[in-house]
Amino acid sequence: MTVAGAIAATTWLSADNGFALLAVFFAIAAIGAAMEKTRLGRRVSGVMIVIALAMLLANIGAIPRSAPVYGVIWQYLVPLSIALFLLRADLVSMAVEGGRTLVAFAAGALGVVLGAWLGARLLDLGAHEAEYAAVFSATYTGGSLNYAAVAEAIGFRDPSALAAGVAIDNVVGLGYLLMVGAIANAAVFRRHFGWRGEGLADAAGGDAGEARVPSIIGLAIALALAATACATGDALAAAVGQPSYGILFITVIMVAIATLGRRWLRGLAGEDLVATLFMYLFFAMLGAGADLGALLDAAPALFAYVLLIFVVHVLFVLAAGRLFRLNHAELAIASTACIGGPPIAVAFAVLFGWRRLAVPAVATGILGYVVGNFVGIGLFRWVGA
Repeated sequence: MTVAGAIAATTWLSADNGFALLAVFFAIAAIGAAMEKTRLGRRVSGVMIVIALAMLLANIGAIPRSAPVYGVIWQYLVPLSIALFLLRADLVSMAVEGGRTLVAFAAGALGVVLGAWLGARLLDLGAHEAEYAAVFSATYTGGSLNYAAVAEAIGFRDPSALAAGVAIDNVVGLGYLLMVGAIANAAVFRRHFGWRGEGLADAAGGDAGEARVPSIIGLAIALALAATACATGDALAAAVGQPSYGILFITVIMVAIATLGRRWLRGLAGEDLVATLFMYLFFAMLGAGADLGALLDAAPALFAYVLLIFVVHVLFVLAAGRLFRLNHAELAIASTACIGGPPIAVAFAVLFGWRRLAVPAVATGILGYVVGNFVGIGLFRWVGA
């Protein structure tokens, strides 16, 4: 490339050229989503691929570390994606269909909270101690959706610190899920937690698995509901003097909409695809703003911190299994719903043939979406105090 060409390319991808940066981010999102279908992508996740590509481009100077369009992603697309995901947060279905798996999920979530608090007391996490306690307790109560939501709510916007957290989460979290997959159906595990294990392969949930085709009308309605919830939630938060906690009001509003309109909303489809795309843009933005040196410096303490959270989480899940006589499948689904969210929990139910637990996997995972924001923000205030 000539000097003139290099200057032209740099100008085209300058911080002021929002459309050019969005073009790069959308391309990165497409690559990450495509890679998830490959063996490598299934191992490292599309999210990590998106972060790595954006980080590479930023560190070689191809794209800027900060830009006005990044603020647009933070301010508008992240809240919208959260609201869209919560469109399925029907409290009635979660309570009825979650069943005994909800008990194990509640124990696992409590273990995450106590593990995050204990780790913040025992380990030196630096200047972002309270922030890390918030985002990790949130993400291990319902998935990476909560990581973004709580980071936005508490004003945790240091790209390097956030990217370090996501990297550690993916490495240790993937290892944990692989471990659960390895022992979930092991004979020793089934023997110690074998209560009511019969009939796990029976189908349940009625039409829960029916495929629906997205439509313009449905997507427009979903986005209109999400935007209305975001506008109302932010207004209510400002009215009570807590403008940064609008995500909590958004969560309550969307759960109310999902619960009261659960029969009507069943016909909608495709909103999860839009929400996932927005989240990919969020992670691309994190990667673009990440400082590799700061990321590597933060890794050792965060690695130990996440391991401690997982240890306490497992102890609470197993204790609940013994106390409430829960079977091995219910414990595995509840734990994966906490750590990985609904998609991972459902994948485990399908992988091991536990068809009866497919709907509880979704119910507990979505419950994690709902309570994770409150957990993270509550722990932020607790540890910060």
